Order: sequence, then structure tokens, then C-alpha cells
Amino acid sequence: MTKSFFNLLKIIFLKPLKTIGIFIYRLIIINFYKLYLLLKKATRKIFPAEKIKPVYLFINRYLPHLIITLLVTSIGFANILTKETRAESFGEKSFLYAIATGKNIGDEYIEERLEATLSKTTDYTGGETAAVAAPQKILTDQELAPEETFLTLTAEGTALVKPEIASIEASKIQRDKTIEYAVKEGDTIGSIAQNFNITSETILWENNLNKSSIIKPGQILRILPTSGISYKIASGDTLDKIAQKYKAEKEKIIEFNKLANERDIQVGQNLIIPGGQAYYAPPPAPARLAPIQQIFQPVSPVIPSDPTKMLWPTSARRITQYFNWRHLGLDIAAPFGTPIWAAESGTVSKVAFLNYGYGYHVIIDHGGGKSTLYGHFQKIYVKEGQKVDKGEVLGEMGSTGYSTGSHLHFEVRFGNTRYNPLNYIR
Repeated sequence: MTKSFFNLLKIIFLKPLKTIGIFIYRLIIINFYKLYLLLKKATRKIFPAEKIKPVYLFINRYLPHLIITLLVTSIGFANILTKETRAESFGEKSFLYAIATGKNIGDEYIEERLEATLSKTTDYTGGETAAVAAPQKILTDQELAPEETFLTLTAEGTALVKPEIASIEASKIQRDKTIEYAVKEGDTIGSIAQNFNITSETILWENNLNKSSIIKPGQILRILPTSGISYKIASGDTLDKIAQKYKAEKEKIIEFNKLANERDIQVGQNLIIPGGQAYYAPPPAPARLAPIQQIFQPVSPVIPSDPTKMLWPTSARRITQYFNWRHLGLDIAAPFGTPIWAAESGTVSKVAFLNYGYGYHVIIDHGGGKSTLYGHFQKIYVKEGQKVDKGEVLGEMGSTGYSTGSHLHFEVRFGNTRYNPLNYIR
């Protein structure tokens, strides 16, 4: 039974496979072999064996070595003879760079040379001096640029320096000086800050503004080159104290202001404090009872003999900062708690507190568009809408807001324009 089964499998599978194999062998393999013999025979007739052997050896042994040798030699000489050796563009003029990138070296690197002639001119002493005269030539398309390019020339006319014309955006990034900006229609503090890549607080601090301030077209704002604050060196200042006070890094101050070291500062010098924050005085101490001497010998304002003059707003007379284009008021320094009084009769139009700028401050409306501002109070005695007389005490002197010590910031305004207070109080 088993033997019969295997015989059946041979009949079904082996015989057909054998027949197919014989057919493939005779029809395909033998015919391809015959074709191979014919091609071999024809090749030997065209190229005899004694001629093929040297060519065969050269192709398989010597030619690859020769090609590699020539390639290495040419690349080496090209790199040695290249004129561009700066670190930032090393190798860009080499033959290997051109092969790797597919760029034509001549397209990007064109040596510029101007032919100049020497002419003699006579100076005011009567002597003859050599002058460089630029020849006339036809400019190429690349030279017809919208902005004029100037070249520094030697006597032979070779270009030594070709200055780069920076774009507006690049100049903003590389700027290291404070500039003035005229507000345009539609400008806001935020949009201006974004255009100059600084924070809004930087503009507010530098221009003595607050978040509720309104800017108008034509108004001039000082724009620092980076986010932070500006500071004028005072006597006794050190970079350690400045960095600690304004929460900045001393190394960045040295680097940005191009100082030789931390001792390379002098009184009156203006520094940019990168990343600096406005200094806010600590919260005012609780009010204390006045000394017995002040109770029995109160300080009284001195009424000016000229009725058109305003009253000096405090008992102190030491001015620490005068009115100028940047500081639109008068700073009068005195100890904490020194009384501040109204320079002229009027109505209190504003009593407010700011963490920056004026701190605790009062504005009095005197009518006719005239008003006065009193800033940096430690304590305020009046309220909005209250009528005050000339010489009436408004509060106590302090150092709140953007302040570096106890003092009064006093302003005289007509409309929206500030004027020098000294013209009205003395």
C-alpha cells in the first residue's frame, strides 16, 4: 500500500518536474552558453590575448591609483594657493568645497581692484603732493547698488576696506547707545518696546512714565539699547552696590559698557544696567510722634513778598537735581517726615500711589490750566477734591516710587507742559 502511494507521487510530481527541467536546460541554458562561446570567440578575434593582458592589468591595478594620486595632488595645491584664509570662511574657496557643494568659486568671490592714477597737485605751501584720481569705468550690475559703497584706496588703487552697510534691524540689535524716538500716530508703549526689542518697563522707567501714562505723536522718548535701566554714577558708588541695588549682574554691566574692570567708573558717568530693575524703597515706617521741639516750635512756610510767586514747598533748600530735558521737575532733599506744603492755593485733583515713578504723590489744580505735582510722600494728609490754602501741609517727605533717598519731586505744569519750578518759587 505504502509503495503504491510513493509511486503515485512520483508519477504526479517528479515526472512533470523532470520534463520541465529538461526543457529549461535545452532551451535556455544551452542556448545562453552557446551565445557566450560565440561572443568570446569574436572578442578574441578582435582583441588578441597578448594585447588584452597589458590593458587588463592597467585598468585593474594602475589606473585607480593614478586617478587617486592626481586628485589628492590637485586638491592639495588648490587649498594651499587659495587666498581666503579667514577662520569664519576657511576652505570656502577651495576646490574640494566647490566639488562638495556644486558651487562655482568665481560666482561668489570676485577680487576687486581699482586702477588709480597719480596726479600732482599743489598745496597752499607751494609744494607738490600726490593725489589719487579714480578712473572712469563702466559699473557692473552688482556695483549699481541702491546704497553707495566707499572703498579705502592705496596709491596703487587696491581696495583695502569695504565697509558693510547694516540694515535697520541689524542696527537695532547692535546698538549700544541710548537714542531718542519721536512717537508716531498709532504708537503705544508696547509696540515701541516690541520694535526696539526691549521691555515696556524699560521705556517707562527711562522716561519717568507709568502704565497709565498717555503718549502723543511727536513726543520724544529715550530708548535704551537693551532692557534694563540707565544710571548716573554718584560719589561712593561701586559696581557691586549698583548691581545689588538694581538686581543686575556686575559682569554684564562691565561687558555692555565696555569697561576695563569694575573700577573703571567715575562720578557723573552714565551706565546702562542690562536687565536692571527699578529700585523701590522699602515700605514706609509707621508714623511716629513728632519730637517735642517740633510741637512747640513748628516750622512755618516763608510767604514770598511777591504775591505772584509760589511758595517754596518745604522747609529744606538743598536741591539734589535740577530741571532739565530729561528730569522735568525739581528734587529737594530733606530727612524723612519733613513737612511738604502747597505752593499755591487750589483743589487737590489727584492723590495716588505707584510702585514706580512718583510713588505716593499729590496734584493740585490752581485754575487757569496751572497745576503742581508733589512726589515721593511718606504720608499724605489730604484727599482728592479737598481745597487747600497756600502753605497748608499736604504730608510728609519720603522715598516711595522710583527714588534713591528721602526727597520731594516738585513740578509746575501749564496744561500738559512742565516748566522749570525755579522760575515760579524764587
